[in-house]
Amino acid sequence: MPLPPTMECYDSGMKQEKLVKTLYYFFTLCIILGAAFVYRAWWDRYFRLRPELAVAEPAVLSIDVPMEATLVWEEEMVLSPAEGTVSFLKGSGPVYCARGDTVAVLSGPSGKRVIKAPRPGYFIAALDGSEGNWSYGDLWPGSSSLPRPGPLLFISEGAKVRAGEPLGKMIPQPQQLRCVAYLDKTAYTGDLDSRKNLELKKALSELPFRTEVRAVKDLGPALKVYLSLPFFSGEDLRSRSVTFLFHAGQMRGVMIPESAVVMRNRKKVVFLVTGDRSKAVEVSGTPVSGKRFLVESGLAPGDLVIISGADAEEGEVRLW
Repeated sequence: MPLPPTMECYDSGMKQEKLVKTLYYFFTLCIILGAAFVYRAWWDRYFRLRPELAVAEPAVLSIDVPMEATLVWEEEMVLSPAEGTVSFLKGSGPVYCARGDTVAVLSGPSGKRVIKAPRPGYFIAALDGSEGNWSYGDLWPGSSSLPRPGPLLFISEGAKVRAGEPLGKMIPQPQQLRCVAYLDKTAYTGDLDSRKNLELKKALSELPFRTEVRAVKDLGPALKVYLSLPFFSGEDLRSRSVTFLFHAGQMRGVMIPESAVVMRNRKKVVFLVTGDRSKAVEVSGTPVSGKRFLVESGLAPGDLVIISGADAEEGEVRLW
């Protein structure tokens, strides 16, 4: 049965209204997306023309390589001449004594006995169990790991001892403090036969000191070195094992944020800003702590670089 004319007009009007609404929403969406695209392009250009910059600051980086070392010195035991209770007039040490100084007093059934230093040197009323088997001849042969001494055990004031028991040890002076250590071969530069000195540090904040190279053994990836140290203090006697820092040298250049360096065509580049232009410049250097990069060549102190190298391009920039 055909629809009445009024029904057909109503249905046609509904379709037209729906089409108009659809076109309205479509064009509105296009306008919004277009505006967002234009704004985003303007925003990107705005910040590309006004990038955040960093100043290349002069820097010197110290190259210090940890090195485990074993100290070597001459020592002799101090033995109790009789049974009794021991006391130490100068303390347990380490303490420096002249020849003939009293280092201990032994109180026993037969009275008091005085133990004196047989020669000048450091006295310490403690043992680590390595006495008598810790020398250059024991440590130098072979390529195995260096032995570690036991803990340093002090003899307490008022301890009871028997005849022949150790009361401590004397480390005669003067003598050179020596050490045996393994050193990564990549950190050692120069001729093995002609190099007579190595520079070491006790801590990063300290200045390096020079040691004499007494012997070097090439073990392939590592070197075994025998060194003479320039000083010998009583504190060195508290442990035969010590960690030094081998001072391999210094790197000089300028420091910039690590984010400024990017890879382009297999090269490290930064975007150098000169006047109102940015230009990609190849650099060489190495990353360091604190998300920084030490540039050894390619930049000069005071140069301006774009901090975010990944977002940078060559072209116009506006500093103000």
